[in-house]
Amino acid sequence: MKLIFSKDDENEINVKIQKGTIEEDFSYIEMLKQLLNSNPINEVNYGNLSDLEKEKLENMIKEIGKVFEKEDEILQ
Repeated sequence: MKLIFSKDDENEINVKIQKGTIEEDFSYIEMLKQLLNSNPINEVNYGNLSDLEKEKLENMIKEIGKVFEKEDEILQ
């Protein structure tokens, strides 16, 4: 799964989720479905975000990944 971030003219951060070749508006539910189906976030495009915004998002994505790594360990 790929996440695509961009900032619009009003400095709002927008997110899209790409599954295969299809890009969709981001939804937490879809992201969780993908993660539960062992489809990790394996690519991120930060577009025109600042370094600080990228760093914060990278940290958030790492934390989300840790939750699902622990879930996989519990299930095995």
